[in-house]
Amino acid sequence: MKKLYFLLLTVLMTATSFGQVFITEIADPNNNAEARFIELYNAGPTDVDFTEGNGWQIDKYTNASGTVSTTLDLTGTIPAGGFYVIGYDNTPGTFNTVYGFAADQLDAVNNGVVGSNGDDDLALVDGTDTIIDFFGVPATDNTGTCAEYEDGRAERSPAVTMGNATFDESEWNVWADSAVSGCTNHTLQTQDAPASFDPGSWIGTATGPVVTIDSDITGLDYFEGNGPSAEQTFSVSGINLTGNLDVTAPTNFEISSTSGSGFGSSVSLTPSAGSVASTTLYVRLAAGLSANTYTDVLTATSTGATSETINVSGVVTPSTPQFNVFGTPGDMNYGLGNGPSNEESIFVEGLFLTNDITVTAPTNFEVSLTSGSGFASSVTVPQTSGTVANTEVFVRLASGLTEGAYSGNITVSSSPATDQTVALTGNVFGAATNALVLVGVYDGPLSGGVPKGIELIALADIPDLSVFGISSITNGAGSSAGTVEYNFPADAVSAGDRIFLATESTGFNSFFGMMPTYTNGVVGINGDDAIELYEGTTIIDTFGDVDMDGTGEPWDYTDGWAYRVDATGPDGGFVLANWTFSGADALDGESDNSTAATPYPIATYTNPALSNATFTQANTFSIYPNPVNTGYVNIKTTSNEAVNVTVFDLLGKKVITKTLSNNKLNVSSLKSGVYLLNIEQNGASTTKKLVIE
Repeated sequence: MKKLYFLLLTVLMTATSFGQVFITEIADPNNNAEARFIELYNAGPTDVDFTEGNGWQIDKYTNASGTVSTTLDLTGTIPAGGFYVIGYDNTPGTFNTVYGFAADQLDAVNNGVVGSNGDDDLALVDGTDTIIDFFGVPATDNTGTCAEYEDGRAERSPAVTMGNATFDESEWNVWADSAVSGCTNHTLQTQDAPASFDPGSWIGTATGPVVTIDSDITGLDYFEGNGPSAEQTFSVSGINLTGNLDVTAPTNFEISSTSGSGFGSSVSLTPSAGSVASTTLYVRLAAGLSANTYTDVLTATSTGATSETINVSGVVTPSTPQFNVFGTPGDMNYGLGNGPSNEESIFVEGLFLTNDITVTAPTNFEVSLTSGSGFASSVTVPQTSGTVANTEVFVRLASGLTEGAYSGNITVSSSPATDQTVALTGNVFGAATNALVLVGVYDGPLSGGVPKGIELIALADIPDLSVFGISSITNGAGSSAGTVEYNFPADAVSAGDRIFLATESTGFNSFFGMMPTYTNGVVGINGDDAIELYEGTTIIDTFGDVDMDGTGEPWDYTDGWAYRVDATGPDGGFVLANWTFSGADALDGESDNSTAATPYPIATYTNPALSNATFTQANTFSIYPNPVNTGYVNIKTTSNEAVNVTVFDLLGKKVITKTLSNNKLNVSSLKSGVYLLNIEQNGASTTKKLVIE
């Protein structure tokens, strides 16, 4: 019987010691995320070996997950009445460098358990796989709850003596970068390492009077003659107190226990049963100070307790005339004879001014305080008692200009303050050349809906492609009406060059076996959306009805494609008859365009405009057979002169160059597919599509 009693007593003591190991501090420093840590305390009478039984661990639950996302196995022993600190070691050595001693255990996993970012749930699990302590609101990401400690700290209240498998917010003092209402002790204040943290120490273990105060206060400021400064907050607390907790502000600063009133040189807090719960106090830079920088120390004291201090600092700035200018205007463009341009904006504001603000436009631009009217070479923004509230100033490229690019600096002035300038740019575009045409759109089947994009072809040489741009219209939202979302780079392209614009390159390359010319998210649309092609400010081509969601419409190409009919376009608006369609879902389940049942007809569009010249008679040549599967194609013309033939693949690579005297071209070396056949004779040329079976 004695043996059974002793065994039962041993089990009870072990269970009790297990229950008396709990979490006392969790750190997410605002100034150094690499200095995070978790602190455990053993309130029991015996050491606890974390390798006992199945082993102790800390589990992390992230992003409102109800299941464990990451686990950290504990490896050491926590002494009776002692601490066990686990440091984050994503950047090796950080904990030791910041806090001045070695942690009991390190977690080197990036964003591991100790790398929690202030809104994760944590569970302390003992060697019997029982949760003995839990921090966080289960199945939430803790944002906006009493458990949110992002860029701050969560410390166990001193009255707690054992773990709690059910989170109780009243057991915690929490500091964070956001305000949360309805909590017992949750303070809007970030915490910096090492000053705001004390790994290996907890107020719950103290026996004598202890005063605790928050981290330093910086950034208090006002303009001379316009004090006091705005308030900032800090918090104080105390345990085992025998007298009041007194907080004293240094000269030039004021504190209060009430926001907006009651400010003075000190605040005295009366303890209840020897304790002052975490209390928010307010501090500000006092009014009436001269322009200068002020730095001092704020002190918290109580009888028998060690005084605690924080640094406070602020600046009083001279009240000299000053103004600010905000905004970065975009390009202001219009077509020749269609000015003025679209409007852009800047914003101005000022303080302590002795003169109004004047905004002067550079040559060829004009400004106004009213959108749509009142434009002139300059405007005046009046000051009232030295102040100009935030005011929008509209700017545009003036009408009546000749074709070309324009630039200059808008000047903002108010003497004696220093002038400020803002760069302006704009363009007057000539008549549209229609040198670029939209020939294909595709909505791919790969993961993520890629490749998505468009195909275009240059119908003539284009020295500066940036004149052209693209806008997308989703869900029938209506024309972009001059708002160009993406302009091509200022590259030069030649007649016949094909341009592939896709959302990304990896999926495009995987599906088509080549890289896109350019990538941009503007074409990240679905197969029921529309595309507009701009030249300057003119819409020269369109795919899809911009005023209609294309779902179920004849032009719907969701998970498929649409391709322009040869020798058509650009059309300005959308012409349904000038397009062919795969039908919705035609590419579903496909992984490679070349093996697809209904492949996108990449780079097959042809147009007579691509010829350098034309034959004088429509029937002066013929190509046969086409398609060809015999290895030879016959090229017949009405002239006996030699024929120069060049064959290109769909990537534009020359695969055959030949001068024929017998009108027969050997194509047996070509693989099955579509090619472009250029024929030149007597200075005239034409290009035709050649199909090899």
